[in-house]
Amino acid sequence: MKALYQKIRVFDGKSYGLYRSLADKAWDFGDFTLEFLHVQGDPFAPASRILVTAPLQTLGYGGEWSGSFERRLAISDYLLRRLSKNVAERFPEKNAAIEMEVPGPEMLVRNALWVDNGMLRASLAVRLPGEGRKIQAELAAEILTMTLPDLLSASLYCTPEILAGVEESFRVLDARRAILEELPGRGLVAFVPDGAVLPRESGLSERPLSGAVPFKSPEELAVTFDIGGKSIRGMGIPKGVTVITGGAYHGKSTLLDALVRSVYPHVPGDGREGIAVEESAFRVGVEDGRYVRETDISAMVRDLPGGVPTKNFSTEKASGSTSEAANLLEAMEMGSKTFLIDEDSSAVNFLIRDRRVRALLGDDREPLIPLTDRIRTFVDMGFSFILVAGACGDFLSLADNIVVMAEYKAECGNSKAQELFGACDMGTQVEPSGGGATGAVTLPVPRSFAEFVKPLLPKVRPASAVERQVKVKLNGDSLLQVGLLTADVSRCGLLVDKSQRLGAGYLALNLCQNPEESPLWEIADKLCEKIRNVGFRNLPQGMSRPMSLPRTVDVAAVLLRMR
Repeated sequence: MKALYQKIRVFDGKSYGLYRSLADKAWDFGDFTLEFLHVQGDPFAPASRILVTAPLQTLGYGGEWSGSFERRLAISDYLLRRLSKNVAERFPEKNAAIEMEVPGPEMLVRNALWVDNGMLRASLAVRLPGEGRKIQAELAAEILTMTLPDLLSASLYCTPEILAGVEESFRVLDARRAILEELPGRGLVAFVPDGAVLPRESGLSERPLSGAVPFKSPEELAVTFDIGGKSIRGMGIPKGVTVITGGAYHGKSTLLDALVRSVYPHVPGDGREGIAVEESAFRVGVEDGRYVRETDISAMVRDLPGGVPTKNFSTEKASGSTSEAANLLEAMEMGSKTFLIDEDSSAVNFLIRDRRVRALLGDDREPLIPLTDRIRTFVDMGFSFILVAGACGDFLSLADNIVVMAEYKAECGNSKAQELFGACDMGTQVEPSGGGATGAVTLPVPRSFAEFVKPLLPKVRPASAVERQVKVKLNGDSLLQVGLLTADVSRCGLLVDKSQRLGAGYLALNLCQNPEESPLWEIADKLCEKIRNVGFRNLPQGMSRPMSLPRTVDVAAVLLRMR
C-alpha cells in the first residue's frame, strides 16, 4: 500500500496517461493484493477496473468455505452484498469514485466477487481523478490507499455477524440442493414451501410484499421433506401437466412467476428462498419478431403454404405462434424437461384451437398444431408442463393436477374438475372434433455447434480497425451486441439482470471463438460448469465487465438468436 501511495504522489499534476503505469505490477496491501485490470484513458472514459485478492484464511474463514459449490456460493454472495452495500453507502452519487455491482435477490456466480481455491477475488470500478488531462494525485491516493482499504476491512473480514450471515446463506442453499436431489425420486418437478412469500412490492420491484398472504399447500398436494433434521412441508408439483387457474388478480401468475425465478436460489428473507424447481425449467412465451435459424418446428407447425418446410425453419421475423413454437422446441433440443407457460404471454393459436374453427377450416388449411393436441404426447416423452390458464379451459381436462388460486390461497381443483367434466378423464388426451394432430412426433435433433456457428464467425471480430478485442455490449436492456453480431435478449430464456445478459454474451463469444463439433447445449454446459468451479477469471475478458453466470439453456438461447 505504501509503495502505491508513493508512486501516485509522484504523478501529481502530470499527464493523465501516467496512470496506466499502475497496471505494470500487483500492489501489496498487506492481507490483500490489488491489480489494475484496466486503466481508463482520461477522466471521462469508462472507469478503471481493479481486482482485489486475499486468501480466505487470512480473512479469518475456515477452509470449509473453499469446499462445495454451495459453500463457495454462500460466502461469495454474502460478502459481495455486504461490500457493495458499504460502497453504495460511502459513494451514493452517480459516477462515484468507487462502484460495485449491486446484486438482485438471486444468488449467482458473479465475477464481482467469487471464492475458489481458497482465494477471494473481488472486482470493483474505480474512477481515477483528474483535472482536465492532469492527475489529481492527492485525491487518487486517498481513494486507493485509504478509502478502499477501509471498505474492504469493514466488509470482508470474518466477524460473528458476518459468519452468521454466511452460514444462513449456506443453510438456504444446502436445503435447496437436498430438495432438488429428492424431487425426481418423488416424481416431482417443483416444490413451494409453506410460508413462502410470493407477491412482490410491484411489477418493478423484486422485494417481497409486506403483509402478503403466506403460501400454504392444499392437503391433496402437500409433501414433506426431512432436511438437516428439520421437516419442511409444502406443495409438491408432480411431473406431467399442472394447470394453475383462478380469477384475475387472485395470484395464479404470481405463483408461476415465483416458480420461474426460482430456477435460481434466492437470498434469505426474499420469501422465495425455499422454492425448488427442476433446474432445466424454461419459461415459454410469445416473442413476436424474433429471429429463427434452422430450427425444426415440425412437431408444432406443419409445412407452410407454398410448400415451405418446417423441419429446418428460418425466418427474420417470426409470428407470435411460430416464435412460441420455436422457443419450446429449441428448449427441448437444449435439454429442458419442464416448461412454464402463462396464457397471458402466449399466442392463443399456439395454445388452443376452437372446435368451430377446426370444423370450418379443417387441418389441411391450418399449419399450426395447438399445444392441446401435443401436450400429452410430450408428457409421454418425459416432459412436464406448468401452465397458468384462466380462460383456456381446454387444458383442464388434459391436466394431471389443477391448482386453484383464490385470494392468493392455493386449493386443489382435481375433485371438482372430475365432477364437472364427467366423461373427460383428467390427464387423458381427448380427440378434438374436426380432427387433430396425427402421426408420430419427432423432436429436433441437437445440432452441431461448429456447423451452426460457421456463418456467424466472419462477424465475430472487432467492430472497428482500432479495437484490439471483440467487444460485448448491451444497447439498453434488450439488444446484445457481440462484435458485429446482435441478438434481442429482451424475452430470451431467463436472464434476470444486466450482468447475466453480459455474461451470456461473453460466454457466447468464447464459444464462437472455440467452435466444436459437439452439440450446442453440450459445449455450453461444459463452459458453464467450468465457471461454476473457478469463476470467470480463466475466461478471456472474463473480469473486464460486471457479469454473472446464466444457465446452459439461456446461453444456447442467446446463440440461437444471433445474427
